[in-house]
Amino acid sequence: MESNKVERLLERYFEGETNLTEEKVLRTYFTSGEVAPHLQAYVGLFSAFAKAQEDTFESPIVIPSKRRNTTWLVSAVAIVLVTIGFFIQQQSSEQTVSGDFKDNPEMAVLKAKQSLLLVSRMINQSTSQLGAVKAFDNAPSPFFK
Repeated sequence: MESNKVERLLERYFEGETNLTEEKVLRTYFTSGEVAPHLQAYVGLFSAFAKAQEDTFESPIVIPSKRRNTTWLVSAVAIVLVTIGFFIQQQSSEQTVSGDFKDNPEMAVLKAKQSLLLVSRMINQSTSQLGAVKAFDNAPSPFFK
C-alpha cells in the first residue's frame, strides 16, 4: 500500500473522519509486517487495538432478580399480621377487664386505687432524687458573675 494513502488515512483517522472500512484498512496495514519505516511508531497503537478487539468478556452476565418486590411483599404481610395480632390482643384484654369487675364495682374501685397509689409512689421516688439537681441550681456559677 502506498505510504501517502496511509498517511492521509492516518490524518483522517486522528481527526475522527474515517469510517469503519477505512479503519479496518489501517488496522490490517499496521498489523501486517510490511510497514513503512517512518510509520513504525503507529504499529504498537494499531496492534493494541487489534488485540483489544480479540479480547472477549468470558464471565456470564447475571441479571438481578426481582428480589425487591418480594421484600416489599413480605414487609406488607408482616405489618398486616402485627396489626391483626394487636387488635386481637386489645379485644381479649378489654374482655378480661370488663369480665373481672363487671359484677363487683367495689373491687374495680379498689384495683384503681391500688394502681394510682403505685404510680404515686413511683413519682415520689423519682422526684426525691431531684434534690441533688436543686443544689446545682442554687450554687454560684464561676462562669457568670
